[in-house]
Amino acid sequence: MIASKKYPWVVVGLLWVVALLNYIDRQMLSTMGPSMQMDIAELQSATNFGYLMAIFLWIYGFMSPVAGIIADKLNRKWLIVGSLFVWSGVTFLMGYATTFNQLYWLRAMMGVSEALYIPAGLSLIADYHTGKTRSLAIGIHMTGLYMGQALGGFGATIASEFSWQQTFHSFGIIGIAYSAVLIFFL
Repeated sequence: MIASKKYPWVVVGLLWVVALLNYIDRQMLSTMGPSMQMDIAELQSATNFGYLMAIFLWIYGFMSPVAGIIADKLNRKWLIVGSLFVWSGVTFLMGYATTFNQLYWLRAMMGVSEALYIPAGLSLIADYHTGKTRSLAIGIHMTGLYMGQALGGFGATIASEFSWQQTFHSFGIIGIAYSAVLIFFL
């Protein structure tokens, strides 16, 4: 299948789902604040909630160039699989958090693990798509990011139907399972 002319597009499709999960997992927290505030009193402070959002972005921003260096040195497939597995595990564990400090450190870990994906993913797409298909392949992949950002907003809807804990658990399990899919097909 790897020698197939269709496989470069399979790579884009597989990574599209990773991009989708990447942005869903990072966005869910921002929409589930009201549900979480009932169980974690420290989140009733807008300042504390802001800290949770900021720690992810600060670490993600700092790690992005470092992640590019790492992606140039390591096997990108395994970096993508490992990154997805770790951030999905972090998402799953967020469903067990009972304090602000637990959430804070989990968000920091998510910043590191999610930052590893984009440089490795885009580089892998560039390996399979040269010349006339590269821009289209990257453009298609980018729609996964935007779709994930939009769908992450439904975290509050899911949390209201079930619970914020179950929402984190469910998306964590989906990501962990998908990392196993990537082992075989990426």
